[in-house]
Amino acid sequence: MPVTTWKRFISEGKLKPAAIVVCLKPDSRFLIIRRSDVDERHGQWTIPGGHVEDSDSTIENAAIRELDEETDLICDIEDLVYLGEPKPEKYYYLTKNWTGTLNIDKPNPETGMVEHDDYCWATIEEIKDIDNSEIPIYLLEKALEMSKNE
Repeated sequence: MPVTTWKRFISEGKLKPAAIVVCLKPDSRFLIIRRSDVDERHGQWTIPGGHVEDSDSTIENAAIRELDEETDLICDIEDLVYLGEPKPEKYYYLTKNWTGTLNIDKPNPETGMVEHDDYCWATIEEIKDIDNSEIPIYLLEKALEMSKNE
């Protein structure tokens, strides 16, 4: 999928889109993070990501920025593979390549609050067993299938 310019969505009067990065390890485990008590979704397990900001030139750039802000992990735009849009304006990307040391204790650069309080690398089966999650399992299954076909 070509790089998507997000500004057309804003000009159409829609809400800001969200960009989410699914990190997949070779052992078929996905990075999930838990929202801290500063968030209305306290305790919910999610995939790293967030809203596209005015300063982001593309949705993919927003995904890379959000991954860095929430986890200290860095990936290149060339390492993002479009997975899908399970809800309107929520764009999911897969990466199997990143650098950095995982750190969820980073405060949000705008609010100064630490938005996550735990993380784990989990299989699809483990993620299915989580009660407090809205992670789209079918996209994780798609990510696994795509990684097998490489």
